[in-house]
Amino acid sequence: MYKHLIIGLACILSLTLLSCQRESRQIVGDYSYKLSGEVAITGEDGDVTYHLIHRNGQMNILKDRSQDNEYIITMNEMNGSGYTLSANQSDDELLIAPHTFTTTVITSDGISLIDLDNSATIVYRVTASGSGKKSDDILIIKEHWQGEQSGNPTVRLSAPEITIIAEKN
Repeated sequence: MYKHLIIGLACILSLTLLSCQRESRQIVGDYSYKLSGEVAITGEDGDVTYHLIHRNGQMNILKDRSQDNEYIITMNEMNGSGYTLSANQSDDELLIAPHTFTTTVITSDGISLIDLDNSATIVYRVTASGSGKKSDDILIIKEHWQGEQSGNPTVRLSAPEITIIAEKN
C-alpha cells in the first residue's frame, strides 16, 4: 500500500515540476512585432507631442542559461536597426530591464507627403524599461521612454506608454 502511495506522490510531484518548467519556457521563441505610441518633446518652445511612425520587425526571446528566470531579447527592426535587452519573468509578467538605444523622431506639422519632405529627422538617446504579459501566442509589452536629443541635452523626450505587440511565429 505504501509503495503505491509513494509511487503516486512521486508521479504527481514529477508532473508538477514538468508543468512549472513548461510555463517558463512558453515565452521563449520567435515573434513578429509592431511598436507604436506617442512621444512628447520638451524644449525651448514648450511641449510638443508626436505619434511614432509604426515600427515593426522580428523579436527573438532566448533563455539566459547563466541566470534563472532571465531572458535575452533581440529586436531587429525592418529598417535594419536592432538592439538587445534583458528581462526576467516573475509569475506571469515579463519585466524588461532598463536599456538604452538611439531612435529618430520625424517631426512634421502637416499630414501631407509634401510636409514630410520638409520635416526634420532628429536622433534621440533613449532609456526604456517596462513589463509585458503573454496570452496564448500574443505578448504585449508596455514601455516607458525617457531621453534627450543627441547634441542638445536641453531637448528632452518622454513617452509614458509605448506599446509593443508581438505575435509568436
